[in-house]
Amino acid sequence: MTASSHLRPETEPSPGETISVAEATYLNRDANPVIQILVRAVEQTDDAIMITRADGIIEYVNPGFERITGYRAGEIVGRSPSVLASGMHPPAFYSELWHTIGRGESFRSVFTNRRSSGELYYEEKTISPIRGSDATISHFVATGKDVTARIAAERRLEYLANYDALTGLPNRSLLHDRLTQAIQRAHRQSKAVAVQFVDLDRFKLINDTLGHNIGDRVLIEAASRLRQCLRATDTVARLGGDEFILIQEDVDHPDMVEQVARKVLEAFAPRFLVAPPQGLFVSVSIGLALYPVDGLTPDELLMRADLAMYRAKEAGRNSFRFFEAAMDASAMRTLTLEVAIRGALENGEFAVAYQPIIDTHTQRPVAIEALLRWHSPIHGTVPPDHFIPLLEENGLIVPVSRWALREALRQTRRLQRAGQPGLRLAFNLSSRQFRDVGLLQDVTAALDETDFDPRLLELELTESALMDNPEASAAVLETLRARGIRVAVDDFGTGYSSLAYLMRFPVRTLKIDRSFVHEMERSREAATIVRAITSLARSLGLDVVGEGVENVAQLALLQELGCHHIQGFLFSRPVPAAELARSFPA
Repeated sequence: MTASSHLRPETEPSPGETISVAEATYLNRDANPVIQILVRAVEQTDDAIMITRADGIIEYVNPGFERITGYRAGEIVGRSPSVLASGMHPPAFYSELWHTIGRGESFRSVFTNRRSSGELYYEEKTISPIRGSDATISHFVATGKDVTARIAAERRLEYLANYDALTGLPNRSLLHDRLTQAIQRAHRQSKAVAVQFVDLDRFKLINDTLGHNIGDRVLIEAASRLRQCLRATDTVARLGGDEFILIQEDVDHPDMVEQVARKVLEAFAPRFLVAPPQGLFVSVSIGLALYPVDGLTPDELLMRADLAMYRAKEAGRNSFRFFEAAMDASAMRTLTLEVAIRGALENGEFAVAYQPIIDTHTQRPVAIEALLRWHSPIHGTVPPDHFIPLLEENGLIVPVSRWALREALRQTRRLQRAGQPGLRLAFNLSSRQFRDVGLLQDVTAALDETDFDPRLLELELTESALMDNPEASAAVLETLRARGIRVAVDDFGTGYSSLAYLMRFPVRTLKIDRSFVHEMERSREAATIVRAITSLARSLGLDVVGEGVENVAQLALLQELGCHHIQGFLFSRPVPAAELARSFPA
């Protein structure tokens, strides 16, 4: 007879029969009431309770055990608990279990068991010995709680903490851990580790134009292609956004790293079929850094691979670059400049210099161009091509240029009153300023504050700034024109202007880029471009200015081609306002 939770008639058990605790209690009506309560508690608890003999054979299971395991009491009593074994624990686990309970101690652990259906479940179990009157172990009692839901939740949280939810790749946290372990192994084995920083080219454009859903599909496909480029022992991780990291171990030579980088570029050559019907072509830029030559820590390697990746982008994208020490020095200088420039305006470190624009017919200035300068007490005089991009990136270009415009208007107004009444001021607007909603208000306030004639102010913009959003640009330029302010296109010929748009913009001046002026002495093509620009300007009724004129030969060529407004070192370098005033003819 097998155990049952149902009470039996009032008969004594036959020899060899197995009865339940409840049955034994019912047969002994004089049992202690406390014992009766304990029996009911065992029968009614949700936890699984199993009692075995000292040799491990099951003698009793409660209804909680039946519910959790799916085995009925009649199926399990008389058998070994190994019927529940999942095969997920090594033999040493069970050896430790029997060793512990055999010496009279309790064993506690989370078991991975298997239900009668074959489904795995997790049970938080305690197995304790039961001693008889002679102090020897006669039985064992195991109490267990089904913690499958809790374990699943913990594993899900662990997964989310270590893996990217979109691509399933290791995230930044797990990447750092794996890179640390790879470095430790490489150190023991005297091997190298390669870190490849992979960034999708122009991914922001995909998100902005096609939406984040298409962007996510691109990232998922990119992750799949990257996985196929590495061995199973290597790691592909998503750092964030459109940035991925590849970790190669057991590197014997840089050629191994280069081969993988080329394999990645080839993997991204086919179109991404994520935006039917034509799909997308997505290229990548890759930066490479090696342990131990380029860094000894994960942070150093990631930073230097990142620097190399930006050099790949600067070189035209869809390429790879190895890290070089010069990149680190350049990056460190950029970082220190970023820190120093934040307080430069408040500390009065900026100044405005001026370069005249000369009419070759009269040899007199018709305008002066205001040029921002930075004299840092730490870094000395910093070139504009170093600090202007920093101002653009951190957003300080707007307040700094707001100050520079007022300063330039004030100083030019002083020159006008000193004998140059028709002198124009040319002032450069960055693309960020041009897009700023407060531009017209800032310019109008500066003009009013300095009592400057708007017709003598010419704002210079690059072609790329104008063509970023032609419709919006046309509206802003028309507002400026209505105020009487002139507009010039700076560095003309280097951008991608459409002549149709150029005719729509209220532009007054084209400034020929200095690169054409510099090359036209030895390049027929450059001379042809300059001739075309001057001819275009005349046909549209525009003024034209030749920039970067450094010698008489360049001056003669420009005059021959019909350009008579000249700017460059041949006449004057950029100088402070006081020095400029002394150079004006009486």
